[in-house]
Amino acid sequence: MDFIRFALQYVYSRRYAAGYIALCWIVWAIVFAANALQVDFLSYMILFSLAPVLFFEIRRLLRVYQKHLTMSEMTEVSGQTLEELATNYPPEDSFEDADYQTLLRRCVEAEEAARNAEPETNGLAEYYTRWAKEIKEPVSAMEQLLLTGDSPMVRRMSVELRHLQQYAEMAVAYARLETAPAYALKKYDLSAIVQKSLKKFNGEMIEKQISVTFDPVPAMVVTDAKWLLFMLEQILSNAFRYTFSGGVTVAIEREAAAPEDMADWESVSDGAGGGAGPFLSVRDSGTGIAPDTLKYLLDPSPMSGGQEARRGLGLYLCRRICADLGHSITVLSKQGEGTCVRLELSLGLASPEEAPEPPTESEAVSETGTESTPET
Repeated sequence: MDFIRFALQYVYSRRYAAGYIALCWIVWAIVFAANALQVDFLSYMILFSLAPVLFFEIRRLLRVYQKHLTMSEMTEVSGQTLEELATNYPPEDSFEDADYQTLLRRCVEAEEAARNAEPETNGLAEYYTRWAKEIKEPVSAMEQLLLTGDSPMVRRMSVELRHLQQYAEMAVAYARLETAPAYALKKYDLSAIVQKSLKKFNGEMIEKQISVTFDPVPAMVVTDAKWLLFMLEQILSNAFRYTFSGGVTVAIEREAAAPEDMADWESVSDGAGGGAGPFLSVRDSGTGIAPDTLKYLLDPSPMSGGQEARRGLGLYLCRRICADLGHSITVLSKQGEGTCVRLELSLGLASPEEAPEPPTESEAVSETGTESTPET
């Protein structure tokens, strides 16, 4: 029954060739009738022309049907790779088959190239993770030495040492994001995460005499605390680096709209936030960002070099992490007035008492060689 159905479909697919042959026979009949030729000659001509056509078409039908059976068996086998499909593909006997074979070979080559590149990417992430662990020893030793004194020079060196740690963390984060890390999603007290992050910037506050304002409010969010800490530290680092007077304000907000005094500020955003919040904002009174630079700020490399490129790399990583965690990021700025970075996070329903503590220093992004899987 399957063969009969397939044969009918094959005949239908060859309808134009059959129509052309029938048209030739009609033309011959008209020619014979117009010249009063014997009809027997016409019958012989039709039979002699029909025999080889039927022979080759039946032969082709059987070959195509056999190929159909082979490919049907291939589709029933699950888990085959492109290479196995290309190997088991029936022998080519037409230009279409040759094209299909070529396409399969190109897909096999692309799959193999991607497979070969994956270990290189994983190896790069492992290398940077090991490098971050190795560099922690001399950095920790330098921190201990700096604790023995207290002077403007020592405080300045402490700040630059923290910058060195931050650059190492950025390198590790970039490499690990390329390997699609697993995220451990839990409910956390957002205020506790902010307070833990602010403690790392005591050196900048003292050295630059910058005031920091933060009023803790109860707010639970569903996130990966290690990566949220990383993002917040990148944002705070930019805020302190480009602020020379005034202060930095960190706030947990419920309103999706930015404050009214920033209505004329330029903005750029990325992410899939739904506007439900809560929103974590970091606002500074620094130099601000030029509009031409701002619109490319969340791209991998908005500038060819200079300080704005350093600012952009950290925010680009924040954009990548927000996309993975289901958060969104918005940067508002006005040159000469300041910059505000707002993160829209996922709302959690647990109470602060039920929330786990933020990760410790040893659990930071740059210190962990593996990620835990998300909670279900």
